[in-house]
This record gives sequence, structure tokens and C-alpha cells, in this order.
Amino acid sequence: MSVFIKSFYHKFFPARQLLIRQNGEVKHVVLASWFQLLVALLILVTFTWLSISSFRVYTQTNKISDIKQNQITEQTLWQQKVSEQQALQATQLEQLAILEQKQALLQSMIESLPASISKDVIKLDTELDVPINENGNEFHEPLVDENQKGKQAQLIAPITFATRVANLNNHYEQSFTYLDNQISERHQAILAMVKGAGIESALEQHLILSAQTTAQGGPLDIFNETKIPSHFLAIVDKLLILNNLENFLTELPNTLPLAKAKYYISSNFGLRKDPMNSNHAFHKGIDLAGWHKTEIFAPADAVVLRAGRNGGYGNFIELEHKNGLVTRFGHLNKIKVKKGQSITKHDVIGLMGSTGRSTGTHLHYEVLLNGKQVNPLKITKALSRVW
Repeated sequence: MSVFIKSFYHKFFPARQLLIRQNGEVKHVVLASWFQLLVALLILVTFTWLSISSFRVYTQTNKISDIKQNQITEQTLWQQKVSEQQALQATQLEQLAILEQKQALLQSMIESLPASISKDVIKLDTELDVPINENGNEFHEPLVDENQKGKQAQLIAPITFATRVANLNNHYEQSFTYLDNQISERHQAILAMVKGAGIESALEQHLILSAQTTAQGGPLDIFNETKIPSHFLAIVDKLLILNNLENFLTELPNTLPLAKAKYYISSNFGLRKDPMNSNHAFHKGIDLAGWHKTEIFAPADAVVLRAGRNGGYGNFIELEHKNGLVTRFGHLNKIKVKKGQSITKHDVIGLMGSTGRSTGTHLHYEVLLNGKQVNPLKITKALSRVW
């Protein structure tokens, strides 16, 4: 082996002379074999170092390029997630605004329900969930760690909020459906009562008067109807109509003008034999017999049209109520109101007596609708079914 190396060494690196001419003189330099080998090794090492360095620079440049590309890709993905997050947040805020309007409307309807409809069945949910990441600054770029990315993805998923929205919407649908059914039933009951009592014309007058502009006002506080389903608003309109009908009921003389335990009916409305001459006659009211000086109450809010003596009625009072209704009270012992006086329901207007064309202590009570007598018992009995 050593012989081969020596042969290779002497063959490629023999001693050489270099002739150098300078200023007319010729000089020669001997290049020893070891010097040639040293120079060759230096050249080889230099070339190898340059090659390795160039390769490392190239490799490092590619790595840097890959890192930059990955960063750009991650930034793009993050920006995409930010956009998705913002879109999701906007959707959730819109859903929350709709839920808030539905709840506000339901709350207002519950507060506006008449006493005839139970409010206990409807439960309000006062805690609406806030959408995820309501504050945009709470959203940060995902961490590089894959586990952290998974956790962040779980936080972004709107499963809980979506379920909450679905449950609340279902709750509102059920509540409004319940209200719709109760309002419709009550509405039909009142209309049936009006028809049974024969006071349709009074209701017509009430509706005409209620449609006219009256003294109303207050600060503006309206709902955003663009966020409320149209069938919910239709139920609201039904409630407004029902409340108008309920107001109509309160304006009617819906009770007899005596305390229940202090009278009995001594003569009904309609045909009878006259108590004075026994001839057939038509009784335009009802007679309520009781103790002398029993208090007589106003059956509804009214204005006194007449108060004083009136022929066979004796001491007489006539009250004008709303919607074309008038009540009359005869044979009083004492009158406690004056003409033109405004009175409210249950005010004492007189005392029972036996003045005028009377055979004993009682109250003659009449109800007129648009100038025509109607049976007071028919009205009170019909009204008693809806109160």
C-alpha cells in the first residue's frame, strides 16, 4: 500500500523547476513535491469548504423561504378565521337582537293582557346568552401547538349558542301560540255574549267611537318590527282588539243596582197583569223588592240625565252610559244625585222606596239601548258568563 502511495506521489508531484526571467536575468525556482502536495491540498480544502458553504447557504435559503411561505399561509388561514369569526359574530348579534325584540314584545303583551287571561302559564327567560367573542379584541391568532389549535376550534364552535337560540325561539313560538288561542277564545266568548244580550248596536257604537282620535300621547317607544315575525304582530293586533272589547264590557251596566243579598225579583220584564187594575200590560223593566231605604248603586259609569219626580215612576233617576245605553230607576225614597253629575260605577245614587205608581217598597229598573227598552236580566246574565 505504501509503495502505491509513493508511486502515486512521485508520479503526480515530481520535483519541478520554474524559470523566471526578470531584468534580463533568468532565475529558476524548484517546486518540491511536498510543496505541490500542500498547495493541491489547500486548493482541495478551499474548494470543499466553498462547496459545503454554498450548499448550506442554499439549504438555509430554502428553509427561510419555506418558513416565510408557511407564515404567509398561516396568516392567510388566520385572516380567514378572523373573517369567519366576524361573520359568525354578526349573525349571532342579529339573532340576539331578534330574541330581545321577541322577549320585549312578549313581556309587553303579558303586561297588557286582560284579567280574564291567566299570565302564570307564560314564563319569561330573562337571561339571554351573549354571542361568543362579542368583543372582537378577544379573538387571537391560534397558537402553533396542535392541541391549542384544537381547544381554540372548540371555543369557536357555536353549538351552545345555536342550541340556546333554537330553544328560545321554540319557547317564544309556544308562548305566542298559547296567547293566540287564549285571545281567540276570549274574543269569541265576548262576541257570543254581545249577541246573546242583544246589544250588537252598542258594540258597533263603541267600535266607532274607539276608532276616533282621542286624547292620547307619551314618549315614543316602539318595537323594531323588522325583527319580529309577522304572525307575532298579528297576535298583537288581536290583543289590541280584545282589550277594546274588554273596555266595552267595563262600560256596560253589567250588574244589577243592588247588593245581591238585599233584593228579590218581584216582577220580570215583559208581559204581565198590571198590579193596579189586573189588565194585561207590558212591563218595560224589572222590579227588585227589598227593604225600605236600601241603597241603590250605579251599575256603570254614567252622567245623570234626569233626577226628580216623573209621574208614575215617582222619584226617578235616569243615567246615560256610553254606547247608547241608558238606565232608569223609579219609586225611590230619596235621590242622592243631581242632573249633569258624573258618577262612577257603584256610587250610591238613591234609596229604595215606594213613590209613584207602586204597591210596595221596590226598585223599578230599566235598561234602554238606543231609546228602546231591553231586558236588564238578559244583559246581566250574559255578562256574568264572561266576567
